[in-house]
Amino acid sequence: MPKHRQRNACDTAGKPCAAKRRRLKGSLQRVSDIPLDILLEIFSHLDPHDLLHLCRTSKSLRAILLDRSALSVWKSARRNLANLPDILVGLSEPHFASLLFDKYCQLCLANAKTSYVQWSMRTRCCDDCLKNIAIFTPVIPHELIKVKSIIPSHFSGVCREYYHVPSMISLTQEVKALPDEGNEFEDWYEDKKASLNVIEQLGEQCEAWLAARSWAHKVELGRIRQKRVDDVIGRLKELGWEFLIDRIPRKKIASHKLVAYSRPLTDRSWRKMEPAMVEFMKELQQRNKRLREPVRSMTEPGDTPGKYFSYESWTLDGEYNTFGPFDPDTRKLSDEEPSW
Repeated sequence: MPKHRQRNACDTAGKPCAAKRRRLKGSLQRVSDIPLDILLEIFSHLDPHDLLHLCRTSKSLRAILLDRSALSVWKSARRNLANLPDILVGLSEPHFASLLFDKYCQLCLANAKTSYVQWSMRTRCCDDCLKNIAIFTPVIPHELIKVKSIIPSHFSGVCREYYHVPSMISLTQEVKALPDEGNEFEDWYEDKKASLNVIEQLGEQCEAWLAARSWAHKVELGRIRQKRVDDVIGRLKELGWEFLIDRIPRKKIASHKLVAYSRPLTDRSWRKMEPAMVEFMKELQQRNKRLREPVRSMTEPGDTPGKYFSYESWTLDGEYNTFGPFDPDTRKLSDEEPSW
């Protein structure tokens, strides 16, 4: 029995269907068809965070980016980030990028909400792994009592120090391999101590860099939100809502769920939200009540002789506000600011 072609909504309506969008996954798989030198040049203009995402996009991209020939790409990507500290000695570029930007625990591979970089151990841990006694323990082997200061560790919430078990196993083997005579133990100890100090100092620099980057990102998002609010207010004024906007708190519009986004306002997004915003302004207009007649005040001599300004008091949702100065002739906010 011949199979019938499945009908869809477009067939029944008699209207042409919109072309299906290509799947992003299929498009990225074709990236490997680009000449390798061009591909690496493109990748060198990205950030290490972007390269990490690309590594997890497809097997072909992962093979390209983790090959030794792509080492210069990772170095260029790291240099694209201003003021980023140098990479730790003995740490690969992808591993360094993962410590900085990934969020998952590198011990249990869980995508934890909170994870912490233990720079002395060169790994990122979640709360559960930090409390795992098989990984961190307060007990030190007898052989390592004298070298306790060079064992990677962290402090718990009760100010108790917990030591990294894999590091202790490695250090125990190194201590046992040292000869009993001579100064080799002292030299080995000083080298380990100096190396640990360098790692911890560089870790502090990386944490400071991440904190500054996070703060700059928050500031930029705040700037974008304020610009979006300004643009929405400008669009509403073009629709004739200037009188009401000048007599309600700015936060009433800024806190609207369609406005409080950290995304620029585009013509397309405004077309989608315009009906809802107009309805919202109508509701505000009904709730916004004038308390009394405008208070008229004259400017000081020397400003604009005989020029009056007015101030108006309104209540909205139980909140009292005073707005002005308004030009009594136009009833719009005045550009002239009284000097009293």
